[in-house]
Amino acid sequence: MAAVLVVEDNPEHQAVIAEVVRRLGHDVTVASDGLAGLAAALAHRPDLVVADVDMPHLDGIRMCRALRDDPGTAGVPVVLVTAYLLPGDALLTGAEPAAIVPKPFRVRELTETLRACLETLTPPASEPATHHTAFVEAMLHSLDTGVVACDLDGRPLVVNQAVRDFFGEDARHIPVHNWISHFGLSRSDGSPLQLDELPLRRALRGEEVRHADMRAYDRHHRPHWFAVNARPMRDAAGVVLGAVAAVHDVTVDHHQHQYQRCKSKVLRALVHAPDTTRAAEAVLGAIGGELGWPYLRMWLVDEVTDRLRPAGTHTEPGVAPMVLPSSFERGAGLAGVCWARNEIVWVPDIHAADSPVLPAVAASSAYRAAGAVPVRSADKVVGVLTFFTHEHQEPEPALATLLTGISGHIGAYLERRRAEELANQLAASIGEYVALVGHELRTPLTSIGTYTDLIAESGDDTTIGEVRDLLAVIERNNARLRTLVERLLDLAALESGHAQLTVAAVDLVAVVAATVAEAGAGEPGPAIHTELPGQLIVPGDPVRLRQVAENLISNAVKYSPADSTVEVSLTTAEDTAVLTVTDAGMGIPAGERDRLFARLYRASNARHSGIPGTGLGLSLTRLIVGLHGGTISLREGERGGTVATVRLPL
Repeated sequence: MAAVLVVEDNPEHQAVIAEVVRRLGHDVTVASDGLAGLAAALAHRPDLVVADVDMPHLDGIRMCRALRDDPGTAGVPVVLVTAYLLPGDALLTGAEPAAIVPKPFRVRELTETLRACLETLTPPASEPATHHTAFVEAMLHSLDTGVVACDLDGRPLVVNQAVRDFFGEDARHIPVHNWISHFGLSRSDGSPLQLDELPLRRALRGEEVRHADMRAYDRHHRPHWFAVNARPMRDAAGVVLGAVAAVHDVTVDHHQHQYQRCKSKVLRALVHAPDTTRAAEAVLGAIGGELGWPYLRMWLVDEVTDRLRPAGTHTEPGVAPMVLPSSFERGAGLAGVCWARNEIVWVPDIHAADSPVLPAVAASSAYRAAGAVPVRSADKVVGVLTFFTHEHQEPEPALATLLTGISGHIGAYLERRRAEELANQLAASIGEYVALVGHELRTPLTSIGTYTDLIAESGDDTTIGEVRDLLAVIERNNARLRTLVERLLDLAALESGHAQLTVAAVDLVAVVAATVAEAGAGEPGPAIHTELPGQLIVPGDPVRLRQVAENLISNAVKYSPADSTVEVSLTTAEDTAVLTVTDAGMGIPAGERDRLFARLYRASNARHSGIPGTGLGLSLTRLIVGLHGGTISLREGERGGTVATVRLPL
C-alpha cells in the first residue's frame, strides 16, 4: 500500500482524485494549495504526488521542482493535472513529471494513469534526517510568505524567517494563545481580535481558514495588514496533530484600496461643500477618517501678513486639540517649512533633534509622527495641510502621490471658488452699477432741471432774492454731481493704474489723529474716543491713507446719534497694523453687509434716513486698502452699530 499525496485547490477535483486512489487500494493525504502540499511532502515523504498546476501560493510546477531539489523527495514521482498548459508545453516537461493528465479527464483515464505510476514504484533510498531537516529549513527561510506551524498546545514548531523578520526572534518561543497580547494583533479595522479568531486556533479546531484579515505592528511600530490561510495537520487516521498557517503581507493592496476610498471621499466633499470653510473641514474629515490620522489642520496664506493662518481642523473624537500658534511665517514650524520648501515634509519622529515641529508643540503633544503637504494654485503655494499621528510614518511613495493629488484638488477648488465668486460679483455689480448710476445721476439732475424750469418761468420782474432758495437747490445738487463724478474718476484711475500710489514711510497714528481732530471740529455730534499708540509706521501713500481714515471716521460720525461715542483704535497684530472704527449708528440691515463695497450702493436704512452720501466712500476705501496689500471688513457691533476693521501690512 502506497502513500499518495493529492494537491488540488478545487474541492470537487480533489475529492475525485482522492477517491480514485482509495479505490486502487492506497492511502491518501490531501492539501489545498502548493505551499501546503510541499510542506506535507517534506514532512512525510509520499510514494506518489498528484498535483494540479494552477494553484494559489505555489503552483504545481514550482512545487514539483522544489521536490526535485530535495534529496529526500527527489525520487518521488509526480503526476501533474492541468487545464492551464498543454501536455507538450516546455514548462510541463521541464518539471519532469511522471505523467500528465489534461483536464477535463475521465475517471477511467485517471485510474489507468495512476495505476501505471504506482506499479513502477521502488522503495526510496534512506537519507540522513539531518540532511532532510536542513533542506526544509533552507526552503522555509527562502520563502517571502510567512509560515507558522504549531502543535496541539499552540507551541510553535516552525516559524520561518519572514515571520521572525517582522515579529522578532522571540516569535519562535511565544505560544500562539499569547500572540494577540504580545504582538498587538487586531482585526484589519483595528478593533480587538479575540483569541478564538486566530487562524491557527481555528485550524486546531479542524477548520480550514482562507483569507483571514489581520493587522499587526512591526518592530518599528509600523502597521501592516495580512491575509492568513491556515489548516489543520492530520495523521493518516485524520486526527489533528497541529496546524500550519501561511501569512501573506497585503499592506500594499490594503493601502491601494484605502487611498482610492480616501480620494473619492475628498472629491465628493469638494463637490458638495458650499464654501471654503466647510470644504476644508469635510476634506480633513475624509482624510483623517480613511487614513486613521487623529489630527489634521489646513493652513491658508494670508495675503496681508504673508503668514499661514488656520482655515480648518479635524480632531478625532475624544482627542484633545493641539496647542498651536495662531499663524506661521515662511520657514517657521512644520507648516512654515513646508511652505518654504514647496514640497512634502515627512517627520517620522516629531521629538527628534532635526524635527521641524516647534519644540513647544512637540513637548505638549502625545503624537509620534507628522507631515505636511503644500497646497498649490498654479505655481503658487496658497496653503499647507499638516497631519499628526500616533504611528510611525516613513516616507511612502504611494501615500505621497495620494497627498499630492489631494492637495492639487484642494488648490483647484480654491482657484475655482475664487473665480466663481469674482464672476458672480461682477455679474451682480454690473447690473446694480447701471441702476445705481442712473439713480444717483437722475436724482440731482431732476432737482437741477425742475428748479431751473421754475426760475425760467418766473416773471421778468422777479428779483434775485425771490429765487435765491431755488438757486441754492441747484448749487447743492450741482456740487453733489461734481463730487460724484470726481470720485468715479478717482476710482477708475486707481483701478486702471493711471493713478499710482506714492509710497513712503507713513505714521498711521498721525494720519488717524489728524482725521479725528478734523471730524470733531465741525458741527456738534457724537464724541470720538481714541486709543492710539505713540507711533505706528507703515509703508503707504499718505494722501490715500488719509482718505481711508476720513471715509471710515466721517461715516461713523455721520450715522451715529449726537449723544453716542465713536471708538477709534489703532493696534498691531503680528506683522499687521489694525485700524478699528466702531460707531453706535443704525447698523447694516441683514443681507446687505457684503453689498456695501459696491459702487454707489447705500444701505436701505441709510438711503431713507435723509443723511446725504454718494455710496462711493467704501468702494474707494476698499480699493485703496487693497492696493496697499490690506483688507477691510464690516461686522455688527456688540451693542448695535457697525465695526469697520482695516488690516495693513507693516
